[in-house]
Amino acid sequence: MTLFFSIATLFLSVAVVVIAWQQWFVARNKLRLDLFDRRYKVYEATQKFVDSTNNDPAHVDSYLNDFNAGTSNAEFLFDADVLNYIKLVRMRAVDMRTARVLYETEQDSEERTRNIQKYEADRKWLIEQATAMTKTFAPYLGFQNVKI
Repeated sequence: MTLFFSIATLFLSVAVVVIAWQQWFVARNKLRLDLFDRRYKVYEATQKFVDSTNNDPAHVDSYLNDFNAGTSNAEFLFDADVLNYIKLVRMRAVDMRTARVLYETEQDSEERTRNIQKYEADRKWLIEQATAMTKTFAPYLGFQNVKI
């Protein structure tokens, strides 16, 4: 009878270990899924901002608020490389808007030409980001096997 209880206790202990390991595994996967969802929302906000800005460069301000709201928690989800990229996207869009406003209000001059060139350079960079941003976000979203 003592042998039976010893074996039963052993099996019960093994069962407890197996269940604990399964719970840990499920919790770990849930955390990864939650983290993916939050990171994907930041990626989606960035992608939407770049697309909207490229399609309608005259109204950057109207898209900027949604972009700022969609990327506000990025510092908790990403490393410095993505944070710097998001800041760069924001800066280039704001610079593009500013250059556009300045060249529209100026008369023909060298300053107007410089602002037009700045606008065009920022716009070209933002157009390129429509596809290039995937490289920046890839390590965080599991896009490693995507061909760009």
